[in-house]
Amino acid sequence: IMNAILRHRYALLGSLLAFGNLYLAYLFRFDLVPLKLPYDLIGNILYLDNPVYNFGGFFVDGSEPSVRRLPTVLILIYVSYILYRYLLRTRLRLQTLFSVLLLGGVGGLTLDILSYGSVCDWLGFMIPGGLYYSLLNVSDLMILISAPFASLLCIHNIFLRLIAFS
Repeated sequence: IMNAILRHRYALLGSLLAFGNLYLAYLFRFDLVPLKLPYDLIGNILYLDNPVYNFGGFFVDGSEPSVRRLPTVLILIYVSYILYRYLLRTRLRLQTLFSVLLLGGVGGLTLDILSYGSVCDWLGFMIPGGLYYSLLNVSDLMILISAPFASLLCIHNIFLRLIAFS
């Protein structure tokens, strides 16, 4: 059993990050956060806000649930599976780190959609003095940080690397 756990340790860590995002979504969805929202974390730059539910997917209107979202869900499930399998092989440390983060992000979005039918965004970000802000969640943040690095470090074909990075 210990050999199986050690073999799957990075994939399990990525999965644990995904379930962590699902737990945070649960807390925000059911108003279990013990803070008065909005709650400023870093001087009008980073803050916790009341949740906003995103029903959209890639190139789909996100204002309400739609069957057109099904391809997005299937893509997320497939990418989560591929990342899990990717992490079963020995990789360089940076490849492993960014792949674990990417699995946590993609898996977190997938679990959120499959559990609740929508993605719960609650982490606000605003450029100081700006007029616009962005709401996202921890899974989005993991994807935004890890995807560019993972595409450069993990994909060996230059053509596929350019597609993944764009």
